[in-house]
Amino acid sequence: MKKIYNMKNLLFTLALLISFGSFGQNTIETKYTPPEGYERTYNDAYSKFLREFPLKENNIVKYYDGEEKYNDNIWDAVFDYKTGTHRWHQCADAAIYLNALYNYENKLYNKLSFHFTNGDLTTYNDWLSGIDYKVDSNDTNKLIKYQSEDRVDNFETFLNWLTERVMLWAGTWSLENRNDVIQIDIGEMMPGDIFLESMESPSSPGHAVTVVDVVKNQNGKKKFILSQSYMPSQEQQILINPENGSGRSILDEFKDVVTPQWSFTVTQLKRFNN
Repeated sequence: MKKIYNMKNLLFTLALLISFGSFGQNTIETKYTPPEGYERTYNDAYSKFLREFPLKENNIVKYYDGEEKYNDNIWDAVFDYKTGTHRWHQCADAAIYLNALYNYENKLYNKLSFHFTNGDLTTYNDWLSGIDYKVDSNDTNKLIKYQSEDRVDNFETFLNWLTERVMLWAGTWSLENRNDVIQIDIGEMMPGDIFLESMESPSSPGHAVTVVDVVKNQNGKKKFILSQSYMPSQEQQILINPENGSGRSILDEFKDVVTPQWSFTVTQLKRFNN
């Protein structure tokens, strides 16, 4: 009887440790409590998904090759997901990842679609049915669509589609110029929106950052948190506001949005069109 009792105590202790490990990890919601007079008024499923996403404990950003990025007052926290060190995980890819992961986890497969830079549309449903693409050997600017075997729907299959096809052949230019995002008035900002700047040429790098949290006071004034990946490929990080050294920025409808590594105009706020 004593052995059984001790075993029960051991199992109970293990359960507590597991629970602590699972629920003790910081999120945007736990790390960034709303300032006095502000509250989170966006409580839709995607807004909750973003602010409940786990953050790394060590606050270290790693590049795709495993090297650590120097934090020159750039970030305040780091998203915790393994794909963040994938070789194609740059700025637009990080925004795409959050949008796609939410839709995948909620079985919204009809929303899992993005355009490649060349204009071809790729969908996760097509990927499951065996559709694939390869570069045309006669013209590297073209992709050849072909039929392969059906794929089993699981998280690995989803990640392969996202990292080896979407992130490889989509980016800031395709998001904006292939109508994967729509223009949003700055006053309508909500979690999940992105600030996006694409250049005239698809080969010229632009930038994208994601609005991952928004709080509002009784007068309608908003404060927000931004996240990014960057070049070369690296983990997604929550940005420091250069003006106040914190993770939050105050929304000003007449003022550019300045981040540690890029600046955006208020007219560059977009929302995914899915």
